[in-house]
Amino acid sequence: MDRRYSQRISAQLPVRLMMLEGRQETSGRLLDVSESGVSALLPAAAEPGALVKLEILGLFFFGHVAYCNPDGGEFRIGIFVEPAVLDSSNLTELVDSFLIDRVG
Repeated sequence: MDRRYSQRISAQLPVRLMMLEGRQETSGRLLDVSESGVSALLPAAAEPGALVKLEILGLFFFGHVAYCNPDGGEFRIGIFVEPAVLDSSNLTELVDSFLIDRVG
């Protein structure tokens, strides 16, 4: 059973994640994006509930870690992006548009 509330768009884009507490920063790969958040594959674990700042395609978003699961030596991390920020930035449209431009 799929528990997602909105459709996800697959994406293979670079992503940078900064923990707001402690200021640790790591880079990885964006796996998918939806209206409510993103999932990324990163080399370091992140504590669920931790507040984070994401950089995707040169834009910054704030949110919190929803889950963190080991995935082949890395970690698949789900991040809920704050709705006010997400609505004003149209993250899903931005990523979708970027992917279409790269393919076309």
